[in-house]
Amino acid sequence: MDEDSSARVYRRVRRRPQRAALLSFILVGNAALQIIRTRHDVPLWWAPVALALLVAVGVWGVLTEWRARTVVTDAGVTRQGPLRTRTWAWPAVYDLRVEPSGSHALSTQPGWPAYLYDTEGRRFLLPHINEWQLDDPYAEVAALRSQARWYGMPGEQRPEIEARILRRAGQRKGWQWASVAAVIVFVLMLGLALAEDVSGTPANLPLLLLAVPLAAFGVLGVLLSRYCATRALRLPR
Repeated sequence: MDEDSSARVYRRVRRRPQRAALLSFILVGNAALQIIRTRHDVPLWWAPVALALLVAVGVWGVLTEWRARTVVTDAGVTRQGPLRTRTWAWPAVYDLRVEPSGSHALSTQPGWPAYLYDTEGRRFLLPHINEWQLDDPYAEVAALRSQARWYGMPGEQRPEIEARILRRAGQRKGWQWASVAAVIVFVLMLGLALAEDVSGTPANLPLLLLAVPLAAFGVLGVLLSRYCATRALRLPR
């Protein structure tokens, strides 16, 4: 964190934990290896498209590490992402919170990132305000909240905004479950494709490995997000 009399700038000042960097390298390397190994068993368009997507993910990760930052001033909060910059004036900021991401030791993401909630209940990640770059992100965010109330950030809780926050949290959980289910469907379809290959029946790989998992993700995402959002609003608080 860089700090002067008018701004606090949170950027990458520490290296990623070795376990996270190693896991990222293993995941990307394995994905590239599998694409190269199977390039003769899939349609001609599959390998270049998959490699292009993999490169795009890598570039996005590099930009997130080196370009993204959070700037906090007496006027508001600016979040500079890999490609886009957005600023909130303090009256438009409902709250700043550190929330567990659910990440564990074998993860490529911080476990305790900070988020900005606007007055519509929408959540936005604040880059580099987490336990990877700060010794105590909770204390840092508490200090920012205390300072922000002097600059116009609402200090009281609003039931209607809290309800929107809960609903959106439920929707995110539903889509997370859907992504897990889509991975399971992909593995099942991969097993079916291998079984068909062994039996001599040509497998429709675009259908099995792309269309079916994406369809499962979309349908389950809509259903589970609605269910989790409704359930979150009904739970006692």
